[in-house]
Amino acid sequence: MTVARDNLDALTGLRFVAAFAIVLGHIYQPWLEVTAIGMPLFFTLSGFIIHYVYADAFASGWRRAGGEFAIARFSRIYPLYLALLVYSLLRGPMGPPLMTQAGFPVLLAYLTGIWTWFPFQVEGRQVLDWYYHISWSVSTEIFFYVAYAAVFYRIARLQNFRICLLSLLGFCALVYVMFYVVFLTRDSWEAAFLSQFPQFIGRTADFSDSFYRWLLYVSPYSRIFEFIGGCLTCQLYRLAREGRIELRIAASLIAWLAIAVAAILFVLFRYFGETNPWLAMGNDSLAGFLVSLHMNFLFAPACYAMIFALAIGGSAIGAVLSSRVCRFFGDISYSTYLSHPNAERVLMHTGLVVTAAWARLLVILVIVYAVSWVLYSLIEVPAKRGLRQLLNPRRLAVATPGGGG
Repeated sequence: MTVARDNLDALTGLRFVAAFAIVLGHIYQPWLEVTAIGMPLFFTLSGFIIHYVYADAFASGWRRAGGEFAIARFSRIYPLYLALLVYSLLRGPMGPPLMTQAGFPVLLAYLTGIWTWFPFQVEGRQVLDWYYHISWSVSTEIFFYVAYAAVFYRIARLQNFRICLLSLLGFCALVYVMFYVVFLTRDSWEAAFLSQFPQFIGRTADFSDSFYRWLLYVSPYSRIFEFIGGCLTCQLYRLAREGRIELRIAASLIAWLAIAVAAILFVLFRYFGETNPWLAMGNDSLAGFLVSLHMNFLFAPACYAMIFALAIGGSAIGAVLSSRVCRFFGDISYSTYLSHPNAERVLMHTGLVVTAAWARLLVILVIVYAVSWVLYSLIEVPAKRGLRQLLNPRRLAVATPGGGG
């Protein structure tokens, strides 16, 4: 079975933007909030790319496509994830607590990549704020893959452009309403949960280590909606392309509107995040809801619009993101994301002392991308190629738009 797909180079460049936003927010704390845009970009892009590459394969036969899909996904994300996990276990304080009877389930969850599926605790803390926490999105992404192979490949059955567009718009509205209900009722359902599981912490006591944060930000059960909308966006693009619907003139306008909407939401999010007690008990204000929504679906519709416009092509933004430089940084974005928390340690080992804030930021960025390039070249590419040849020499032949292969 061979499924050929054109590469969508601008989406590879968009992966670079997503990774850079996360890196910048993590290494320069005054800009931490930009990570709230980076993660939705990754998750929505993932849904688009997975559906773009595999929809036809699943339509041709689930059994074979399912096996090849599992091999392709495993070889793409697991080798680097495992390599950095082993490094964290052996070179830091992460290993000993997990080498106990109480810690073994968490260790097993790490090794199988499902640790965000459950609100695990180690040493009285949520695992998200423990060691190797950056890999949380990988675990959540694996849940997306399972869900796609089980259910969401059927989105390809939408064969009318207008119906697909209405489905995407209705889906976004429905998700907003769903999270608004969750927001309005959070005092009651959180209290009910904490009464049954008192070992967990309430959001007002310690938000970063709370069950509330795990459920709405970390767990795949709240983040999968970003992925589903990405699949719907891809199906809309597929129908536009197959129906030869001319949208290139509108693509640039859609892209700029997406940026404008995301910018407005970001300004509101930052403002209300500083002025509104959005975590307070009894706060059911719209401002509080908007801030709360940054944990999952706030920027998703803007991401869908941007991805669709870039896939259609014809915009100046797409031309920039399709450049060789942006595509290169997009290709290594997975290594960038997983390895960037180690940049400070690398700088410390060099013995280089950088006092100026701007110079330190620049040096760390250089280290981040140098390490990313090395990991991509020495682990990602060889492991992916070797595993696919080993596990399935007659594997599904696909292109890798957006670096998602």
